[in-house]
Amino acid sequence: MNSIIRLTAAINKVNCGNPQDCLEECKALLADHSVGDSDITVFPRLSLCSPSCGNLFHSPLLLERCAAALGEMQSLCVDREGYVIVGLAIDDMGKPVSVMAVLYKGELIGLVPTLDNDAPLVNEGFSQQLLPADTVFAVGDLRFCILSCGIAGLAARVTELARTGCDLILIPSYFPAVAGQEEEVISLLSGLSRSLGIAIALVNGGVGDTSFPYVYRGFTSILECGTELAYMQAGTVSASCTVDLDLDIIRSQKLYVVAPTVYHSIIPGTDKPGLLRNVDRNPFLPSVGRAEYLTDLYELAVRSLAARLENIGISKVVLGISGGLDSTAALLICVGAMDLLELPRTNIIAITMPGFGTSDQTYFNALQLMEALGVTKRDISIRRAVTDHLEDIEHRAAKDVVYENAQARERSQILLDVANAVSGIVVGSGDLSEEALGFSTFGGDHLANYNVNVCFSKTVLRELVWHIASTGIIPGIEDTVRNVLETPVSPELLPPENGEITQKTEEILGPYELHDFFTYYFLRYRMRPSKILFYASIAFSDRFSPDYIREKLRLFFSRFCSAQFKRSCAPDAASITPVNLLGVNFQIPSDLDPSLFLQDLEESEA
Repeated sequence: MNSIIRLTAAINKVNCGNPQDCLEECKALLADHSVGDSDITVFPRLSLCSPSCGNLFHSPLLLERCAAALGEMQSLCVDREGYVIVGLAIDDMGKPVSVMAVLYKGELIGLVPTLDNDAPLVNEGFSQQLLPADTVFAVGDLRFCILSCGIAGLAARVTELARTGCDLILIPSYFPAVAGQEEEVISLLSGLSRSLGIAIALVNGGVGDTSFPYVYRGFTSILECGTELAYMQAGTVSASCTVDLDLDIIRSQKLYVVAPTVYHSIIPGTDKPGLLRNVDRNPFLPSVGRAEYLTDLYELAVRSLAARLENIGISKVVLGISGGLDSTAALLICVGAMDLLELPRTNIIAITMPGFGTSDQTYFNALQLMEALGVTKRDISIRRAVTDHLEDIEHRAAKDVVYENAQARERSQILLDVANAVSGIVVGSGDLSEEALGFSTFGGDHLANYNVNVCFSKTVLRELVWHIASTGIIPGIEDTVRNVLETPVSPELLPPENGEITQKTEEILGPYELHDFFTYYFLRYRMRPSKILFYASIAFSDRFSPDYIREKLRLFFSRFCSAQFKRSCAPDAASITPVNLLGVNFQIPSDLDPSLFLQDLEESEA
């Protein structure tokens, strides 16, 4: 795919004052097959001579050897399709200057100067043979700049270059190792990459260098919109790492959307084997710091409900408890809100409403959970009311959509009426996965006075509920929550058989982990269906076939578009996650034709 740009960070072992030895190490790295198809290969600053040469940089002999090494490097790159960027010192008007040489197919495209700590991003003090420090290059639609400088002022310079509209900033560096500094620099660049919505590749030299007066340590960190795609310490020998940047992801997150003047551009290679980046099956949750993130999610959901209750002067909440995942999560959030407001948990009126499809498993889950949490329990069967209603409208015995939705609407009527009776509000439990797929009854579980789950996907809710129970945020519910999580997801609107749930949502729609994956990449990065299919086929390669994923992706887009009318009049909720379907973040026509998306899938199949 043209949006995938392959980048290699290469750290060659240096021999102080011997550019030829440095060059041989660079050659060995470039000969590695994993580097051969990269669109950009970048070496550290002064990779052909090392900064520890000191006053030797004023020696014409050293500068001549550097120039000769660069000439050999050009010859080596004649048949390479991508950029090769290497650092060296040159003679510029009688003084040594550190530069990054940009090579393509054996041609020297230009020399970008290394900046001193207080140097501006202009060519002041350099001859015309050097390019401005903010020169923009391009690989296809990806635009990048080269920022070779010290640590001081790094944040200001990265931000300044990001304003040019570039998508990627390469930082070839060579700073000495100081305890704790590497982590600080990577943390700084990670924050900049996230806030600016760009990719940053830091490649720091030092393998084989002198240990006086400094010690050096070669490493690289490649970041994309705050996500670290790769980190490597080079050790004592030359090393490289190669990753794939995704321009679709970068462009969807960029802060500065301008069109800079591109000095030189190339076409990205198309014959890249595989995909050199991790594709997480559950992108809604971070790969590191997950426990802290889940705690933060819970606290924000609790605070959102508590704020609503305080602001409207209401102290009681009403919600339906089915014994399933969603209502369990909503109940735990209600408990947290009452505890935060120092109100009794009995102010939570939790109602179980068994109907035609209610199983013993979910019914007893609900009763045990309410008992353990000390909330006010009510048990109101809907069977008689729904039977009377179906007779009133002359509906026959068919177990169709009318039969199912009548139960959901009866439950909502009970909740709303009880809320009126106790001067409370109905807390909804519909989640992001159901919002995306429209898997709710309009005027039924679609209704509430305030929704606390709508920013959470099914896969996140599973982790969140278990985190709350297993870490003791709310003690005494671990066994009951385990039973809830072992229960299949079901609306329970059709009668069970032999006491077992017959209506299993994931048998109807397909796995929620797939639909949550589709939702994330479509909403967060605005990816086209064929690109989502590409990513999902990699992430779930050991679980589902590409044909099965394609089938579920068709279903997803068909349901996603047709369900917008439910989202357009959804209950109030707080936007507490970066990806959700609340109206403040996402709007499309309620009568949108899904053929635009389905056609893209069909074309990718051809």
